[in-house]
Amino acid sequence: MGNTNKKSGSILSIFMHADAIDMLLMILGFIGAVGDGLSTPAMLFVTSKLMNNVGGTISSQTNDQEFTHDINQNALALCYLASVQWVASFLEGYCWTRTGERQASRLRARYLKAVLRQDVGYFDLHITSTAEVITSVSNDTLVIQDVISEKVRFS
Repeated sequence: MGNTNKKSGSILSIFMHADAIDMLLMILGFIGAVGDGLSTPAMLFVTSKLMNNVGGTISSQTNDQEFTHDINQNALALCYLASVQWVASFLEGYCWTRTGERQASRLRARYLKAVLRQDVGYFDLHITSTAEVITSVSNDTLVIQDVISEKVRFS
C-alpha cells in the first residue's frame, strides 16, 4: 500500500500573500459581515415593537399623540438600522472583494515569475504554447481570487 497520509494545507494558506493592508481589509470585512448578519434579528426586533404598538392601540384606549410618538420612534429606529446595515454590507462586500483582487494580483506576479524561472527544457516537454502559460496563470489566480472574495465572504 502507498502512503495514504495526505498533507493538506490549512485554510490560512489561502491568505499567505496578504500584507498589512489586506489584513486590515479582512478585519473590516469581517466586522461588516457580523454587522450585516446582526441586522436581520435587529430589524425583526424593531418591527415586532412596531407591530405591538399597532396592536396595542386596537385593544386599548390610548391617545393619538402617544401612538404617533411610538410609531415615529420605531420608524426612526428602522431608518438608523437601515443606514447601519448599508454601511455594514458595503464594508463586507468592498473589503473582501478588494483584498481578493490585491492578493490575486500579487499571487499572479509571483506565479508567473516562478514559471519563468523554469529551465528551458521544462517548456519543451510540458508547455505547448506561451498562451497555455498565460491561461494557466490567469485561471489559477482567478479561482483563488474567487475563493477569497466570494466564498470566504458568504460562508
